[in-house]
Amino acid sequence: MRQQVQPTSLQAFTDYRRADLGEAQREVLAALRVARRPVTGREIATHKNIEGAWKRLPELERSGLARRCGTRRCSVSGRNATAWIIVA
Repeated sequence: MRQQVQPTSLQAFTDYRRADLGEAQREVLAALRVARRPVTGREIATHKNIEGAWKRLPELERSGLARRCGTRRCSVSGRNATAWIIVA
């Protein structure tokens, strides 16, 4: 029998993971939260003035806080790029 994870346990785990984030990672995570739509790393870097934001996204993905959601044309570079959304 498989047990369901309780919402309170999931929230506690998410809060624990966030505590280990660096300042740049927290800024990128906040930008993803505000965006409320898929965005590219370059869009975050440009619109939120976070240098190297695209480097933090795979780190957030490994932490389970962000995920890739396909590709689309980046409004900053004009190239196809990976789009990201917040998970928690």
